[in-house]
Amino acid sequence: MDILFKNNDFTVCIKPQGIPSQPDPSGCVDMTALLSEELIKNGEKSDIFVIHRLDRSTGGLIVYARNKEAAASFSRLVAEKDGFEKDYLAIVAGVPEEKRGNMTDYLFKDSVQKKAFIVKSERKGAKLASLDYEVNKTVIADDKCFSLLQIKLHTGRFHQIRAQLSSRGMPIYGDGKYGSREKAPNFALWANRIAFTYKGKRYEFESAPDLSQKPWSLFE
Repeated sequence: MDILFKNNDFTVCIKPQGIPSQPDPSGCVDMTALLSEELIKNGEKSDIFVIHRLDRSTGGLIVYARNKEAAASFSRLVAEKDGFEKDYLAIVAGVPEEKRGNMTDYLFKDSVQKKAFIVKSERKGAKLASLDYEVNKTVIADDKCFSLLQIKLHTGRFHQIRAQLSSRGMPIYGDGKYGSREKAPNFALWANRIAFTYKGKRYEFESAPDLSQKPWSLFE
């Protein structure tokens, strides 16, 4: 775990793939425990408040609040449209018809299957989901086509990126739950940029996945 920034109100770090953002039923060590332990080692207050989440297999930038007041402020930011900017890199099967565009859908979260589904219209339990994408590069590997997408989220729905891309025949590399036929320890989704304004000051952070590791190495 790399800590990129910290002050008395929040800390920004890189979540490795395969580690939960917060405690879950698996009982595996999670980011809140790792971060608290690191702060204690440095003689600092170890209070950690979750303000947004990344799926276990998703790596990259994540922000945690360090007191209740900051947690409340960040919760309001996250709830605002584009108040808390989140960009991702994703490797998908195939290539979109357009180099850049928008995807807007209604998403329904099935709590039993722990999966999100696209539904045709607004209904009970369905929430509007929107993102913009741009194709950075397309490659051919093992006679298959893969594209590296830059994604900007406008909403933060459960499994949003995974479900919206899969519904258009472009599952994320290694994401078997949403239709990928490629095998990988973790699927190829990385939170590479976060930006927000807090107490009148603008903050922006960027991070890149390890390009020496497959499938990211396809786009090195």
